[in-house]
Amino acid sequence: MAERTDSLLRRQNEPEMMALLRAMAVCHSRAQRLDGLRMWISVGVGAAGAVVALTGVSGTAVTAVGALWAVANAVGLGSWSNGQIRRAATLQEMFDVELFGLPWNTVAVGERIGAHEVSRLDRAFRGGERYLHDYYEVPPLPVPWDVLACQQQNLGWGARLRRRYAHAVLAGVAGWVLVGMTFGVVAGLTVSQLLLQWFVPSLGALLLGVEIYRGQRDVAADRDRAMAILQGHITSAVRRRDHPATTTELLTVARQIQDVIFHSRRGHPRVPNWFFRRFHAADRLDFQSTMDSLAELLKVPAPVARLDG
Repeated sequence: MAERTDSLLRRQNEPEMMALLRAMAVCHSRAQRLDGLRMWISVGVGAAGAVVALTGVSGTAVTAVGALWAVANAVGLGSWSNGQIRRAATLQEMFDVELFGLPWNTVAVGERIGAHEVSRLDRAFRGGERYLHDYYEVPPLPVPWDVLACQQQNLGWGARLRRRYAHAVLAGVAGWVLVGMTFGVVAGLTVSQLLLQWFVPSLGALLLGVEIYRGQRDVAADRDRAMAILQGHITSAVRRRDHPATTTELLTVARQIQDVIFHSRRGHPRVPNWFFRRFHAADRLDFQSTMDSLAELLKVPAPVARLDG
């Protein structure tokens, strides 16, 4: 394991570390814009189908466009953003590995992104650094407990966000289906008319919604599983933390947990920024309580949570 002697909390805000976070943010932003475009086109085609159904005019063209758009999504249109998601995951892995003092796992991650590419992406960053500065907010714990605290915060917060977003998207899909069925009953449409006028034009949006729900749900489940394993190791290690082999064992566990975190980041995009920010203050307080509990377990004073983001 790579040796780390300086403070994790100080190290994360150094210029080279912030450059990695800004580069990562650029890649995530690009992936989110591409996926957002898919969603808005899907919703737009579905809305056009709904207008046609409500007005009673011929909607053959809208039905055809809806069917073609659903096929385009199904055959992998979303792969446009996959490269940006993988690059963002690799950049964040570079940040975490350097910060935590863990070895680089070439088998799971591949090669690091070159310094020239990090610099190019860093220069493309636009916007504030409110959510990048002090990226991990954990108590000033000793090694390796500071690493485990960061991973615990990452797993727990990420699982909550992704599960919440998955349920929100599923509720939207269910709501659209319910509205369509209600309209069909009120308007006295046959099943074929309802399918052609309402559901075929919106098929792309419905399939995309189900795709997002399944992907985010699976990521949340993987993170919950890793969180339970990590918590079990922490509880066991606290009872024997003076044993000389404890630090090495925990850093080995941390490397394994990091592989799970990378895998979950690589597969699916982050939740939209507006959704993250909507719940940020409340989630932050909840996970600060978790950090306080860990600090109390280790008898380390925990800092007061900041509310300014």
